[in-house]
Amino acid sequence: MRNEFTGRARTSFQFGNVEGDVIVGRGSKPDRGARSKPPAKKQKATPGQFLAGILAFFVLGAIANACDAGAKDTDFPATDQGSRPSEVSDDAVAQVVANKLQQCTTEVVLAPANCPQTHAAVSARNVRWELVGDPRDGMQVRWQDGKFVARGTAVMTVSYDSYSGPDFAIKGFHFLTDLPWRGADTRIDMIHQPKTAPAAGTISKDRFTLPDGDLIKAVRDGFAACASATGSPLPPTCPRTATTPSATNASWSVEGDPVANWTTAGDKEFGLLRLTASYSLVASWKYTFFVEGVSTHTQAGTYEATLIRTPNKTARLLAIKHVP
Repeated sequence: MRNEFTGRARTSFQFGNVEGDVIVGRGSKPDRGARSKPPAKKQKATPGQFLAGILAFFVLGAIANACDAGAKDTDFPATDQGSRPSEVSDDAVAQVVANKLQQCTTEVVLAPANCPQTHAAVSARNVRWELVGDPRDGMQVRWQDGKFVARGTAVMTVSYDSYSGPDFAIKGFHFLTDLPWRGADTRIDMIHQPKTAPAAGTISKDRFTLPDGDLIKAVRDGFAACASATGSPLPPTCPRTATTPSATNASWSVEGDPVANWTTAGDKEFGLLRLTASYSLVASWKYTFFVEGVSTHTQAGTYEATLIRTPNKTARLLAIKHVP
């Protein structure tokens, strides 16, 4: 028997399992010679296809596990769990951790493997890391599952060359590690940043404060060092602004006393000290445009100086930045 369609055809969409031919059109003429086709038989999965599906499931699962196979955080115990080696002090463990952090500074990439420090930059080269301050201060050490676990905070500086010139950053971070104790042969494989940092106040450094006179002297000397630069803008550890012109033969001078009216704030979590005040730096350079002349530019405003106490209890100025 022939199946005939009469009237106007309308657009039709079907979602899901589709059997046979689906004709989608608008205003098309019916094909009176067309005959309906018997429904196609559903194909059943062969044993080989079934096995391939199972293998694919396990392969995808293995890939997912591998992607999440990095260092995993465990709950840091409030006290030692079990009996720890009686001859091993927290200070001894902290020193091993500090040595590992120092070893990480020899890396020449921005995100080294098995180390906690990281920095984002495009096309960085000549990367140099430096550990500053004392990571042992405030470090917490526990015995758990037959090994020591330790956490704390550290500060590193990173200097590098980018497409826009020399650059510099101060990186404070939390770290977490574990180490089976083997005496002089104890080795740390990895120190990493915890996926979730401990609550504020968990890590608190006690040996980071300095006398006001030491801070003021370090900042004043820092401005003198910045003023000795022979180019503009200033080096990356000195205050910079977006409006400062570029010049290769500039000379700088400090106007007034940049530490005449200052305030300080301490960061107990990372052991950093920040001094804030006002400053004024004047740059001058020669130019030739038909005749010789001298251009000047005043860079002034509020600055924030970041300092840290060294292990030998002296003030070290890390950087001075312009505060917009």
